[in-house]
Amino acid sequence: MRRMLIFIAGTKGGVGKSFASAMLAGAAEDLGLSLTVYDTDNENRTLVTLMKEHCRFLDEQKETYPLDEVINSLYESSPVTVTIVDMKAGTSRSTQEWFSSVPWDALRKIDVDVYVAGCVTSDPDSVRTFGPWLEYFHNIDFPVHYLLIKNAKDGDNFFVCDSLLEPGMREMELDYSVFFISPIEQEYIGKLNNNDILLRDYLHGKGPKTLLPTIMQKSRLRNHYYAITDQFIEFFASRMEANERNESHQKILTSVQKRIALRSGVQPDEHEKEETTKSKGN
Repeated sequence: MRRMLIFIAGTKGGVGKSFASAMLAGAAEDLGLSLTVYDTDNENRTLVTLMKEHCRFLDEQKETYPLDEVINSLYESSPVTVTIVDMKAGTSRSTQEWFSSVPWDALRKIDVDVYVAGCVTSDPDSVRTFGPWLEYFHNIDFPVHYLLIKNAKDGDNFFVCDSLLEPGMREMELDYSVFFISPIEQEYIGKLNNNDILLRDYLHGKGPKTLLPTIMQKSRLRNHYYAITDQFIEFFASRMEANERNESHQKILTSVQKRIALRSGVQPDEHEKEETTKSKGN
């Protein structure tokens, strides 16, 4: 499998960038992929607080070019398959200058593919601030795949995204995939944040057992987690060659397909037929 370098675009604050980063990381872990996450937000440090095992903090106040570590680690034969870089809110001139210095062709030669993920909400500003990222990477003449993540945290009215952003991406002939994050009850988010624990970690038995006292609360939270990460697991798996999928991968994907089928009201075997048809169509 070619290594994946995923930049979470530093768009408008409060759109769920760190949450999306955590969900992507969780999906990669669930599929058994090796992982490194970089947190560049020197104000909140959300990810480095919650993901001590996999996350590194890049401090621009101590380093002139903190993002250099990302590229250097990939170029120095890093065994990590998935690298996620959670960019802080706002696209600064220094960030653009740093991107202009990245040896993109050298990354391609060492089998690293580049992805840019943008989180959008019902807020038009979330769409507007993703635009410069699309324009920049479109102009560097390097193959980039985009992840358009629609976060319904503030409602599911994505009119600006659907009527302006996506048509523009199609007109630019960008290679992109769309994902949907359904809203999670703020009560759950608050309890997880207050205990400095990731959703995935809590569902795997970490944290106080009394955090969510009833079995229905835990079940609802688990379903929410899968509704998000199943999309990302399928995406990661689509980047694997058929001969790279072992028995464990196939078992995980079968479970994912069954959950997706149940959520959509389609029988599992019918869902598999639909996915096969889509693959052939592509």
